[in-house]
Amino acid sequence: MSHDVTPNEGEMVIGSGRMAALISRLGKVAGLDTTVLLSGESGTGKEIVARWLHANHPLRRTGPMVCVHCGAIPETLLESELFGHVRGAFSGAERDRVGVFEQADGGTLLLDEISTMTPQAQVRLLRALQERRVTRLGSTRSRPVDVRVVVASNRNLKQMVDEGTFRLDLYYRINGFPAELPPLRRRGDDIALLAELFGRRAMKRMGLDAPKRIRPEALNALNGYAWPGNVRELENAIEHAYILSDDRDEIELRDFPGDIAGAAAGDPHTDGRVQLTEKGLSFRTAVTNLERDLILQSLRLSGGNKARAAALLDLKRTTFLEKLHRLEADGVLQTVAGT
Repeated sequence: MSHDVTPNEGEMVIGSGRMAALISRLGKVAGLDTTVLLSGESGTGKEIVARWLHANHPLRRTGPMVCVHCGAIPETLLESELFGHVRGAFSGAERDRVGVFEQADGGTLLLDEISTMTPQAQVRLLRALQERRVTRLGSTRSRPVDVRVVVASNRNLKQMVDEGTFRLDLYYRINGFPAELPPLRRRGDDIALLAELFGRRAMKRMGLDAPKRIRPEALNALNGYAWPGNVRELENAIEHAYILSDDRDEIELRDFPGDIAGAAAGDPHTDGRVQLTEKGLSFRTAVTNLERDLILQSLRLSGGNKARAAALLDLKRTTFLEKLHRLEADGVLQTVAGT
């Protein structure tokens, strides 16, 4: 559904890599009323960035910020949630209700998971964005709204337009300033900073006096993991490690969930093979980790000779270098000198 957030709620780790470049770019639009379209995989922090945009608007930062997760609202109630309704508009509407556009008046409205909107809701949203007025369900009176809109989606809206499931005119209306958030696997510089932030949060929740230190081998495992669940998965992993480390002041590799520890060291019970259990696994993570491990092994065996390493894997040197650079760019392999 929807909820309000205050400008100082939450923290955002920027670091010095891809996220820093993105925030620098967004800084040019933060103080404007331009509609921003935030895209990226689930768990990359789109709502946190939307909060940052709100907090950095010189006028709207003192107004309300309302977040609406469109995918969590039943289809039959979405329009009422967005635009409100008057008493008797439909069965169960026993009193007037203010929609989120009016709730966010003078501030910022985040429409998350906009890709889940029905065609009818898309039409009404387009009209509201064009006219800056809303009409409650069951009413004939339109009301002006002064709101800055930020839109978020983990699906490719342009592809949905091509497939005929998202309106082209609405797409162009919300695509005033597109920004794609990088997945965590491409934010290698930020993983240690994020782990520190989440460690402080876990410390407070557990009533500890100080955050725990993550041992180097465990931190290496965090840097080498592909993070299919992105920032949200990392936060859960840190809390998991705090719980399992009990009264120790250091977190070891064995304190993290099995996917992370297994990706770093392999499962001794599977003879080096990936083992599928009833819990399932991330196919992408397994393939990425296997590719990384094979490339590292080939470099060790070849003494760092790229041509020899490629031959050991029966790959062309150009193909080997492409894979090597991609793993480095994705943050799952430290940069190797001389490539």
